[in-house]
Amino acid sequence: MIRSVLDIKPLKNERIYAVGDVHGCYKELLALEQKIRESVSRSKFSKYRIVSVGDLCDRGPDANYVMEHFVKGKAAGTHQLILGNHEIFFMLAFIGWRPDLIKKAKISFSWFHHSFATLFPQLQLGLDPWRANGGDIVFKSYNASIDDVTTWDKVPATHLQLLFEAPLIIRTPKAIISHALIHEGDVETLVSCDQNAMSKDPVLEDGGFQSVYRSLWERNRPEARIDSVRRHISGHTPMKAVQRDLKLGVVQIDTGAVYGQKLSALELRSFRVLSVPSSYNCKTVVKAK
Repeated sequence: MIRSVLDIKPLKNERIYAVGDVHGCYKELLALEQKIRESVSRSKFSKYRIVSVGDLCDRGPDANYVMEHFVKGKAAGTHQLILGNHEIFFMLAFIGWRPDLIKKAKISFSWFHHSFATLFPQLQLGLDPWRANGGDIVFKSYNASIDDVTTWDKVPATHLQLLFEAPLIIRTPKAIISHALIHEGDVETLVSCDQNAMSKDPVLEDGGFQSVYRSLWERNRPEARIDSVRRHISGHTPMKAVQRDLKLGVVQIDTGAVYGQKLSALELRSFRVLSVPSSYNCKTVVKAK
């Protein structure tokens, strides 16, 4: 069973980097990873691992390349994905419009996958919400069309599997990483739901739906620290630069790559930031049309 909360630890001589919302900006992702490799080579470490805070797709031009990059990276043990709200558009569209491809990919649903249909039924029934949030350009990257579901076969099964195997939250010894801003008690609620889902008579923990929703869509910062030791790393809300709230232990790392700003990574030992400029601005592309 896929858990909503995944615990990982850095391997010997490994640095872990949380990377902000990519949104199909493949060139920027490769440039940032090159900068990460250069930084690691100058240190006492020899390995690195990338953890995406979600939103690999939508709005940017190369979702297919980004997804394939993470599929290969996951197989190699160098890349991991946390679900963002834009992955939910992707997943629910395929559940609603091409369930045969879900079945063909041999995808198993976890308890929180079932919660998506309850929380966001409109995303499963209609394509307009996804189109309005940049879903059409996703299919262009696959040489397909959002309006012709018969072309959706061009999306590889491995890309669907990548999404359905991703957790909502990753914990390391020093950080709790989620796409949006979770609040106090959300991690504990999700862990309890994971444990209950493995029982013979699973019952969704009270507040489970709210915790799932916040992990994907919440923009308001919590009223108190969510963990006394770990820092809370999130994306989702574009900033001009990485934002740190020392009192709350919050670090927001979405620096608007798809809006012509920067793609940023946060190293989870030193909490130092690496960034690269973006050459793509989805707003400019839309205006040009």
